[in-house]
Amino acid sequence: MKKLFMIMVTLMCVSWAAVAQNHTIRGQVVDAANNEPLIGATVMPIGGGQGAATDVDGNFAISVPANVKSAKVSYVGYKEQTVALHNNMKVRLESSDTNLDDLVVVAYGTANKESLTGSVAVVGAGEIEDRPISSVTAALEGNAPGVQVNNSTGTPGSSPSIRIRGFNSFTSAQSPLYVVDGIVFDGNISDINPNDVESMSVLKDAASCALYGNRGANGVILITTRRAKSQGKVDVTLQVRQGIYERGLSFYDTLNADQWMETTLDAWANGSMTNAPVAYPDHATAISKLAGNFVNTFMQGENIYDKPANEVFDPATGKLVASVLPGYTDLNWWDAISRTGYRQEYNVNATGATEKFNVFASVGYLDEQGYMLQTDFERFNGRVSADYNPVSYFRMGVNMAASYSKSEAGSADPDELGATTNPFLTDFYAPVQPYYAHGEDGEILYNADGSHIWNTTGLNKGDNVAWMMRLNRSDWTNLNVNGSIYATAILPYGFEATVRGNMMRYKIGGIEYSNNEVGAQKGSGGLDLTNQSANSHTFMQTITWNHEYGLNHIDVLLDHENYEFSSDETFLRKSGQLLPDNYYASNFQENDFSSQGRTMIRTESYLGRVRYNYDQRYFGELSFRRDGTSRFDKDNRWGSFWSVGASWIISKEKFMHNLNWVNYLKLRAAYGSVGNDAAAGAYSYFSTYFQSTYGKLGTLVPAGLAAPGLRWESTKTLDIALEGSLFNDRFSFSIGYFDKRNADLLYNVTLPASGGSVGGPVSFGSGLSVMRNVGTMANYGWELQFGVDIIRNSALTWHFDVDASFVKNEIVKLPYGHSMPSQGLFIGKSLYQHYTYDWAGVDTQTGNSLYYMLPDSPDLWLWNENGDRNYEEEQKTWNDMVASAKASGHYFEDENGNPMTDRTEFAYRRDMGSGLPVVYGSFGTQLSWKGINFSMLFTYGLGGKTYNSNYQRLMMFSQSSAGALHKDILDAWNGTPVARTADANGVKLVNSSEIDANGIPVRNTVMSQYNDASSSRFLISSSYLTLKNINISYDLPRKWMNAIRLQGINIGLSVDNVFIASKQKGMNPTYGFGGGQGAYYVPSRVLSFQLTAKF
Repeated sequence: MKKLFMIMVTLMCVSWAAVAQNHTIRGQVVDAANNEPLIGATVMPIGGGQGAATDVDGNFAISVPANVKSAKVSYVGYKEQTVALHNNMKVRLESSDTNLDDLVVVAYGTANKESLTGSVAVVGAGEIEDRPISSVTAALEGNAPGVQVNNSTGTPGSSPSIRIRGFNSFTSAQSPLYVVDGIVFDGNISDINPNDVESMSVLKDAASCALYGNRGANGVILITTRRAKSQGKVDVTLQVRQGIYERGLSFYDTLNADQWMETTLDAWANGSMTNAPVAYPDHATAISKLAGNFVNTFMQGENIYDKPANEVFDPATGKLVASVLPGYTDLNWWDAISRTGYRQEYNVNATGATEKFNVFASVGYLDEQGYMLQTDFERFNGRVSADYNPVSYFRMGVNMAASYSKSEAGSADPDELGATTNPFLTDFYAPVQPYYAHGEDGEILYNADGSHIWNTTGLNKGDNVAWMMRLNRSDWTNLNVNGSIYATAILPYGFEATVRGNMMRYKIGGIEYSNNEVGAQKGSGGLDLTNQSANSHTFMQTITWNHEYGLNHIDVLLDHENYEFSSDETFLRKSGQLLPDNYYASNFQENDFSSQGRTMIRTESYLGRVRYNYDQRYFGELSFRRDGTSRFDKDNRWGSFWSVGASWIISKEKFMHNLNWVNYLKLRAAYGSVGNDAAAGAYSYFSTYFQSTYGKLGTLVPAGLAAPGLRWESTKTLDIALEGSLFNDRFSFSIGYFDKRNADLLYNVTLPASGGSVGGPVSFGSGLSVMRNVGTMANYGWELQFGVDIIRNSALTWHFDVDASFVKNEIVKLPYGHSMPSQGLFIGKSLYQHYTYDWAGVDTQTGNSLYYMLPDSPDLWLWNENGDRNYEEEQKTWNDMVASAKASGHYFEDENGNPMTDRTEFAYRRDMGSGLPVVYGSFGTQLSWKGINFSMLFTYGLGGKTYNSNYQRLMMFSQSSAGALHKDILDAWNGTPVARTADANGVKLVNSSEIDANGIPVRNTVMSQYNDASSSRFLISSSYLTLKNINISYDLPRKWMNAIRLQGINIGLSVDNVFIASKQKGMNPTYGFGGGQGAYYVPSRVLSFQLTAKF
């Protein structure tokens, strides 16, 4: 008993001693990004003691022996850390997602950024989520150097036009290839829900695109959708956006009604003096005779003023003595055709993962109402992707996506901008043209049901576009289903074999109805029905192998693919509507036209890639692809494409170790070839025909001449770049040069009449041409990108970045071996040169425009059958033109003998500069502080010229009709004209000091057709600056989230296209790549409120 007592006492003493040697460590675990506490993080002592989990405030307390000095801290989704233990410590864990920044999606796989030998730009989920966009590729604007994006938010549901590193073809086949989750995507890119996208990789050079050989010439955009990330948990995310749409571009400064009346009367008086000098010997006489007839002539008798039509002007001065009647509040047509649009978007996605299985599922709904009537877009999306790894040597997965959209396309057709149904033509309506019918006292008239009576009289001339917008229909539906499945066997010795299949189906249906009450189909009504269905199949078999040999690493890919695409389209046009509000074909009596077509394209491909690196310092890559296409005949069906590239991580060399301020430095270079067959038709090596019926006569009409010798367009690219980060990774940079040569470009070459015809059933054999490989084009330049962390600490981060792309486009070779002035194509110049008349300025003695006649103009160039210039015939043509100009009194010379004319019919054109910018790019900043995130993105373009035909239209007068006028017309020359007298040789001398190079010609309804003719006068600088996006968001504190058992809530506000600044107010600098303008949609300003909740 005594012994037992002594043993117990001894044990108690030992225990008390052990307890006395333990001590308690207290601390907190927080998120390194925002300093928010992490709940449930594990703190495990190393060497003894009991671990603990953090509480709702991220706090922990552990008791450890005195000899335990460190612990491991871990949390799901964060990098594990080993930390030294001390009391009141704070542990900052970094998200493990940052590891993904070093992993880039490339062709047929992924690669570490260090290993890239080609040019790849990456846009992550953050850049996509910040933007209220309906097409995911709109997020590329300003986020990918070398990528031009135009009109990213014109109409709801529209996809932007994209060009990567210049222009690669004479045809319209210049869009990049889209690849979604490793499969070529054949649908409309706006079918993809941006909320489902994890990242986009833009492949810009041959080394990165070579494995897409036959379709990679215009660049490749790889879209990767979301997958489950965190194991052992299910995450659900709900996102709601609500916002408004409005026009994002200012209007031109135009004259109001009173200004327009007086200015137009003045122009009519001057025109009458020109046309009938005997009847109208001076301006005062012209005004007095014309003032009383102005309303009946220029306003088609529709008087909006409070005095009789013949009394609105003072005939002695030409000034208005009347006021607009109070009832005419409907002179601004924009109010009748536009609205403040509305945008709502809802997305829910869920992810779950275990060691063997992961799944991602999402549903989305988007409803957009544009700033124009008839521009609604509604889209439903669903996606499920899952991967299953039942055993270590096998995995499989599926990816299914579906979308259904309904849209009202509006009545502005980009191919028919002059149509009376184009609502944007109202920008050019005279400000005296009401859209409602009015009574004698100016009051608006109403129908018996209380609705407005639309005005079809006066300047409306039987039409009313605002009324037609409400009666016509342009409804389209699009159903897209895309599914893929794969299975991978993991074999011994580093081999993997994968089989993948993909199937895509889409159906498009369109109803375009022209009403029978007003417009071209008045009394009849018209219906166009379009139905298109398409499907594609892709079958891929891939083998990969990778192995480590000490410091050597090698991986190999071999692949075989089959691809087939087919589409069917039917079109039916009918007229003779029977019953109202019935848009079925059976309700229309007359069959006006119908057509049906089918297209099939097949390709087969073999490809391979070898990648090698030594010690993660030296990297090499070799790619090869051989493609066969059904577009070409059997002798030219196959093409081979390849690339070779290398990179060197200089910063890992021993001689760099003492340069502590250099964190990363890489040099890469690549060269390769890719191809393009999209410029050729599906049956280009056949002679094809339209089979049509006109009346009761059936006929075959030539549609295309056989081109059996066609072959692939090819693009060879050299790419060199230096990339790095300095000063503890605070400053990053990338400086790259590229030279891209496009050869064997396809072009429609004109043939002699005996060679056949092409043109289709309407033109009946017009346009004698055949497609041939005859062109060469070059795109070369620099891409610069810089970023700096201005402030970077645990509480505040502030980053700024800027990029610039200098791209030079140049035509190297054209058909016949020489330039083609008639089509504005010149060897040594860009694809988009402005070829027009050279405006000298305003003759200050007459007020008329003068144009240089240009004896060396390319318009005069003539070639003989051997391709040599015929200078003798050119000189004869010039002499004849000079003689004609002198004989008609339109030949002028300055003191230096430069020939000029006041009629462009006697002048010749010349190259007046390129429509392409010298440099374009973006700059932006991002700021984060205590859960508040703020960012701004600017885009810009410098250089290039835009031919502003809209401005030209606003500066012109007509002899009998009315249109809006720009305020610049108020500064027109208004002196007393003095005719110049020709000398004995028929020359009218004009001193250069008498020419106002910045003047506005006289207001004159007769001379306007000459004074305001197309010329360099209307070339405006294309330089612009856009505040593309502002985004501010706030992550609610984690303490609040814990109380309601949520992972997080983020609220935010985003605005797209905050402002667009250009040389000329009202001009859309992003209308097109070539520097033009048109009466069409402009970018919209989209303001969106956002709420994201993570469960």
